[in-house]
This record gives sequence, C-alpha cells and structure tokens, in this order.
Amino acid sequence: MQIFNRIKSLFTRSTPHGEPTKTKDIALTGDRVKKFTESRLGGQDAPKDLGILLAAITVDPEFEESDNNPLKIIGAEFLWTDRKYPLLDHTYINDADRADPSTMANVKAMQDTDKKLKFVIECEDSSLIGYWQPDPETPLEQCALFWLDTEGQYYLAEGKTLSESIAYEALVDGNEDTYRSLQNAFERLGVPVPKTDETSIFADMNIRAAMISETPKKFRHQRYEYYETLHKI
Repeated sequence: MQIFNRIKSLFTRSTPHGEPTKTKDIALTGDRVKKFTESRLGGQDAPKDLGILLAAITVDPEFEESDNNPLKIIGAEFLWTDRKYPLLDHTYINDADRADPSTMANVKAMQDTDKKLKFVIECEDSSLIGYWQPDPETPLEQCALFWLDTEGQYYLAEGKTLSESIAYEALVDGNEDTYRSLQNAFERLGVPVPKTDETSIFADMNIRAAMISETPKKFRHQRYEYYETLHKI
C-alpha cells in the first residue's frame, strides 16, 4: 500500500464531475494490470521498480501516455495481454519456415527458453526485456534481466534492475540526453537510478555474467540440439 500511496501523491485528483469516468478507467486498467501480472509474471510479485510503474498506471490510466512515464521516452510499452508481439507469437514464420526442421527446432527451442524468461517490456525496435528465471523458486527481484533482439539473440541487460537497464542502455548507445531524461523520470517516481559510466556498466555486467551458470543462449542451444536429435531419429 505504501507504493500506491506514494504514486497517488504524484498526480492531480480528478474533479468530482469526472469521477465516474475516472473510476471506470481505473477499474479497466487495474484488470489489465492484473492480467499482465498473471500472464507475464506467472502471478509472482513484481520487482520494486516494475511494481511502481504498474501502480502508476493503475492509479492514473493516463500515466502510460504521459511525459511522466519513463517508458514513453524510449518508445517502449508493457507487454499487455490484449496485444500480439512478433518475438513472442512467432507470426513471422511462413510456410517455408515450417517445412524446415532446423528452423522449427530453433523456434521450439526459443519457445522453451521464453517460458523461463518473464518478458515485460517491448522497445521501439521490437526488442524485449525480461527476467531470466531458470529456477521457479527464485524471486523475480533476484533474477537477472536479459534482452531478446530482433535477430533472436539473448544478451545480458546493462543493469541489475529494470530501471537501471533501460537507462544504462541509452548511455551505452551514446544517448546521454535520453539517459538523463530517464534518470529524472524514474526519480520522480521514487526510483533512483545510480549515476554511472560505460566502464562501470561493462565491469558490473562482467561480474554478473560470471555468476550466471545457465544463460538463455546456452539453454536455447541445448533445447535446439534436443529437437534436432528428435528429427534425426
């Protein structure tokens, strides 16, 4: 409740005349967020910064399209369950692909991998970011974040948290103004993003990478070989 109360204080209350519509919008948005949590997170508790973003949208349905939303700065959005996303539903596959055993082995391997990756956001370039959870007993708060790009490649996110990853990616890409804008936007929500530089980002990534025994890339390769073996039998 403390998170919701803090979010509520960031927005102007609607007038009494607009209250019925506001209440209805909040109810619809709350249902949307609930479905997101059940589908994308498997009903698990959202990490703190993700939870704050979802709470902000629940409290104010207009937040998602407002300048207060850090995701809007980079053209990103939550993976709502009422929409389809190419990297998740594999709509890019044509008949020729389906007739190719190797292609389908890779698709099946990706689908197996994606079950362990709790994707939550799609960026403007259609890449996804999510929590890598090979062990379902590990809280999402403790899971490493990974990107999936449009080439089907998985790579470790730039930060330890979702907010850090989004901001630090902008910095690594050379977009310092975007990095500062993201820092400020998250700060307004009560989510501090520590100041850093490229050298520190990559050094921390190397440390975190060394602690991950099974990466999405490694797991997908194992599953691909498994499906390839089935085809050859």
